[in-house]
Amino acid sequence: MTFAIFGAAVALGLGCIFLFALALRRVLVRQELVVETMLRRYDDRLAEFAQTLNDALSQPLPARILAAIGDGDPQHSLEGPEREPLEHGEVLRLLEVARASTSSDAAIAMVAEPNREPMLATVGLSQAEAAQVGRLGVPDYRGARAIQVSFSGESEGPGGGAPLRAGLAVPLLEPPHDPGMLAVLTRSPDRRFDDPDIDSLEDVVSGTRPALESSFALREPDPVPELDTLTELYDRRAFQALLDREIARARLGGKPLALLMLDVDRLTTLNARIGHLAADGVLAEISARLREVAGRSDLSCRIGGGRFGVLMPASDSHDAEHLFERLRNVMHARSVADAGMVTLSGGAAELLSSDDAAALLGRADAALGLAKGSGRDRLVVAGRTIARDRYGG
Repeated sequence: MTFAIFGAAVALGLGCIFLFALALRRVLVRQELVVETMLRRYDDRLAEFAQTLNDALSQPLPARILAAIGDGDPQHSLEGPEREPLEHGEVLRLLEVARASTSSDAAIAMVAEPNREPMLATVGLSQAEAAQVGRLGVPDYRGARAIQVSFSGESEGPGGGAPLRAGLAVPLLEPPHDPGMLAVLTRSPDRRFDDPDIDSLEDVVSGTRPALESSFALREPDPVPELDTLTELYDRRAFQALLDREIARARLGGKPLALLMLDVDRLTTLNARIGHLAADGVLAEISARLREVAGRSDLSCRIGGGRFGVLMPASDSHDAEHLFERLRNVMHARSVADAGMVTLSGGAAELLSSDDAAALLGRADAALGLAKGSGRDRLVVAGRTIARDRYGG
């Protein structure tokens, strides 16, 4: 009897030890699962935070800050392949003084150089008028102090105002440079320019010419557009040069120009999930698809990271919208290896009469920021939102 009780006690004790060990194991496994879950959530939140931070850093500066650190006036336009600070400030000051000294309605400065897009700066002209005057080119002075020109009134002024009627042009530079021209323009059909006006323009030019000629002498040749090695699109430096060039061509030809900015959604999260090498493959695949859907005249560039820019000559914001829709359809139709479904957000802007390169790029970047902030995988056009259901997530 005693042995039976002893055996039962031993068995009961062993059972308790087994149950305790089992309970302890379950507790440890549960704790391990809790830690694993916490670490996974931590990784997800860290990736989301990194993505949010990346999106915030990619936002353009507010217009008031850009205005505070820049010297551009939205009523002025300056086109050309270079933007030297001296040249920009001197030309605009020259135009303002020339217009005021002759009591004219508008002024234009033009310099044409071999194998380069002309530099064209205007004050008081609409985009159509700037193109009209630009098509006339630099006059052949043949030793004359000045050349008077007349206009048929085919282009309306800013805001539908009165058209140009007459102008007076004087040489802007001296040999060995192309003479260029500084011209003042009037909208009055009765206004006639005379010798005092020529004297005023020559005085204005004489004070500015040395600085302008020094600035032109320091200008470097146009950079040859280079390709990004990963995506085989134009690289960031080429994008800046092409942007300036296409703006100048649009001005001189009187044609529209659209800029479409693209950014891969949640690229930081994608890098964390599949690694940088695999993410580079995703960018290369996106670039290949962009080349598939872009038009023959469109200039696709990789700005950096997952950001792309497409310059669309002779196109408007509706053309940019259609390009984005084609690209979006291709991205939704086929997943990308290693990454699955990848989406892009877009921002588009049309060239305005008051735009320089910085202003056009700033408006397209601002539209892109709105697209990413409103849900991604959609397009926002500067001045009007295209974030309807067919674009929305």
